[in-house]
Amino acid sequence: MSDSSQRRHITIRLRTVILLLALLVAAAAAWGFSYYSHRSTDRLDRFAYTQLSRDIAEVSSIGGFDNQKALRQYITNWADANSLSCKVDSSGNIIFNHKASDRKKKVSPTLVCVGYNYLTAADDADLLAAAAMIAGTELNAGRRTVIFFNDVRNEGAGYRGIDKKYFKNKPKVIYLDRGDTSYMSISSFAMDLCSISIPAKTEPVKCDTAVRIHIGGIPTALIGSDMSSQPDPVAALSALLTRLRSRSVICQLADLRIGSNGCMYPDSIDATILLNSYSVSAFTKYIDKRIRAWDKAYGDIEGIEYTYEVIEDAEELPDHAYSGRTLGTLANVLYTVKSGTYTYGSGDAVPEGLAVGDVYGFNSIIDMETETDRINVRMMTQGYDEGYISRIVNDNRAASELFSCGFSVDSSVPAFTNDKDSLIRVLPSTYSKVNDLSGAGSVLKITKDDCFTPCSYFEQLNSNADIVHIRIDHSKAEALTNTVLCYIETKGNLISF
Repeated sequence: MSDSSQRRHITIRLRTVILLLALLVAAAAAWGFSYYSHRSTDRLDRFAYTQLSRDIAEVSSIGGFDNQKALRQYITNWADANSLSCKVDSSGNIIFNHKASDRKKKVSPTLVCVGYNYLTAADDADLLAAAAMIAGTELNAGRRTVIFFNDVRNEGAGYRGIDKKYFKNKPKVIYLDRGDTSYMSISSFAMDLCSISIPAKTEPVKCDTAVRIHIGGIPTALIGSDMSSQPDPVAALSALLTRLRSRSVICQLADLRIGSNGCMYPDSIDATILLNSYSVSAFTKYIDKRIRAWDKAYGDIEGIEYTYEVIEDAEELPDHAYSGRTLGTLANVLYTVKSGTYTYGSGDAVPEGLAVGDVYGFNSIIDMETETDRINVRMMTQGYDEGYISRIVNDNRAASELFSCGFSVDSSVPAFTNDKDSLIRVLPSTYSKVNDLSGAGSVLKITKDDCFTPCSYFEQLNSNADIVHIRIDHSKAEALTNTVLCYIETKGNLISF
């Protein structure tokens, strides 16, 4: 063989070896990427998640969470059983804090936040299990903190009392809650808590008969734009008082009590209406009519009730009652300052992405506190921004002044809009990757919230935080939990979503 032929042969062999090595490297890379991709999109222990969710729902169904301490103890006991370290701060927040792995110390921290409320534990079972799995799954990730915020009665005590140190630097904050549909949002309504102070006068009972009204067994819930479907005991009482006033019936009011659940829907109302015997028949006929309408609307809700009792024995009547004038002022206030939603009209400057007819705010009566010389009507008002919430609050203020009542704004939390774009870009693509394996819908809807969320609190803690709200419905709970886990672990990797 000539020298030139030998050199040609060696060159061909060398090229063949290089090609084979390249193919082997490509195959190894493909296998590695496939393995990494599968591992990265399958981080949730679905069996453990399902077991925990079912257990929370079952414990709640048998009355196991009859106060906030019981639910808090359940979560910390679960942590102990799974050898997880957590702490409970002075505000009742349960905090799981994971340090960054060695190679991800410079990756931005991630906070996953949920509220826990014993009154809604059964409905929140998926949500609480999701947060627990995010806290308990072993990940190679940057600093990860999962906080169960003490949100008993939806009053925000835990959010207001959290230490700012958990929100330092430029964290990525993911707030999770539950609902009927899943979506992601970077906005939150503003919220005001207000009071109307009705001057009251008590006097000896002047009437010879009483009608005791009881409305109860109403399931409480978080207040939102779907309030039209919620049984409203305050509106039911308002209808009775308005009827009496419109007929100029001589009457008084005693024993007014509302089953308040803080910043949630009331679950009951009781009142004794005093009137003379000759007015009783017509009044009870009207009550019967209202009960029939109530049963038609809400009769399928187990345990709900609307009843009355006529008291004719003078010895069973109260000694003192609010005067007819006080009753009239209360009737006027409740008739004017109603619980309800407010929607954009054709003349409004409707924000981008919204339309005429969409909800821009709502008002809800949450409590009535009775004193000897006054009745305090407490309301929660929410609005898209400061301008829209002011519309509703100013209407309430005007009604108070019209009926010579006092008015105060007791607390305010501003609206929130996130101007950062990292989470809003990365989480939807992560979700789509996860759903290639999970079988759930492949697109995560992005929209604007039509209610207040704790994201407004988080921005006040750190204006540099990148904050999103993810609402979780039952059908997508596993996929969304896995999405958050995948996002946390892949953040900072060379190969990521």
